Amino acid sequence: MALTNKNRTAIYNGLIDIIEEEALEEMLTNFPAREVDEPVTRDYMAAQMSDLRGEMTQMESRLQDRLATQTRWMVAMIVAAPTVTVALQAYFT
Repeated sequence: MALTNKNRTAIYNGLIDIIEEEALEEMLTNFPAREVDEPVTRDYMAAQMSDLRGEMTQMESRLQDRLATQTRWMVAMIVAAPTVTVALQAYFT
């Protein structure tokens, strides 16, 4: 849990008479000042990685489908182009 500057100052002022300043500052470094400084748990990281793997699997599937469609289209054109060329040549000669 992140501490606000107000809370951080209140803790500092309350404990400065009991604990040495250096030790108190070191203790306060264990409490993040901002939410972005908050450490990530292994469970949270594992869940995020699992979600990312799922999205990547879906993307891979879509890419494979598109590549298969494009390959079928290219093969059809490779087969059709010479056939059309021969047919047009026969028609015009």
